[in-house]
Amino acid sequence: MAELLMGSRCHLCTANDRDAVIDRVAGAMWESRRHGTLDDRPWPEAFPYWRQTYIELATAAVDALDQGHAVR
Repeated sequence: MAELLMGSRCHLCTANDRDAVIDRVAGAMWESRRHGTLDDRPWPEAFPYWRQTYIELATAAVDALDQGHAVR
């Protein structure tokens, strides 16, 4: 998650493209778990089922981080 921070600025706060943030989080989550599994392929090549599942998880994560966040 460190790469999601830009200096002292939050990437979530400064991003103009929420879908891109969600895709980045989903990809990072996928990459952290894929090695050594039957679906050991990079995020851009992940099966559609897994891409959708991880996008949903990342959306929930971004929403949770964004709740009550005053800075927009």
